[in-house]
Amino acid sequence: MTAARPVRVLWRMQGFPASAAGPALKSAPPVLTATVGMDSRESKTLTLASSPIRTLIADGHAVLVDAMQVLLQSLGDLEVVACATDTVAAVNLAVKLRPDVALVGCNVPAMNGIEVARQIRERVPATRILILSMHPSPQYVYQAFRAGADGYVVKDARAAEVIDALRRISKGKRYMGGSVSKLVIDDIAAAGRACDPLGQLTARELDVLRLTADGKSSVASAKLLELSPKTVESYRSRIMRKLEIRDITGLVKFAIRHGIASLDS
Repeated sequence: MTAARPVRVLWRMQGFPASAAGPALKSAPPVLTATVGMDSRESKTLTLASSPIRTLIADGHAVLVDAMQVLLQSLGDLEVVACATDTVAAVNLAVKLRPDVALVGCNVPAMNGIEVARQIRERVPATRILILSMHPSPQYVYQAFRAGADGYVVKDARAAEVIDALRRISKGKRYMGGSVSKLVIDDIAAAGRACDPLGQLTARELDVLRLTADGKSSVASAKLLELSPKTVESYRSRIMRKLEIRDITGLVKFAIRHGIASLDS
């Protein structure tokens, strides 16, 4: 009986071929190939590639839609299945074709992009949505995510960022462009300060409030802080004006409520 000959399996990774889109945009997932056979003369190569990301593009500017279509189609891992320049077509195409991702501009005629995103999310929940907007305002970002968007990029972003965002949201991740992230973080920080009355006070004002709540007089506080009594009184007046508190008793109660002083002080 003849012994079985070993089967040789050689795995290797191949990148997608370069194109006019440029190397910066060619970070698509590699293709995995397997060479199977007893020897090099009898071997066969099988290619196992990920399915392309099926993409819908919707925006009121036909020039932008056409440019994005050409760009995405050149990448290899993104397949444009449909394009739309109006609201009805965008939603209907999403329902009919059920793309993996939808790139939605904020100026789709008859309905803004956020409303388009809301309708796609309601009717095709599996489709991931990237908003491409000319509005960097945090309020637009909040509206977009509440409507069901998975990512938000402003229109002055580079093409590489839009492509990266599409790839990320297709994997179930969220995405905010760098400039958008900064605006949102700044807005959250500002809102936090507005909700926290202590955020209105400077470090020196907090020192004066703490000493006042501990029962220290202006003279005693001034000595501890190395200030004049008049300066301490100016700080105290400023604190009361900011917090809209009319007297020292109110300041003490405020300090206790916010953990600056205790009832045992």
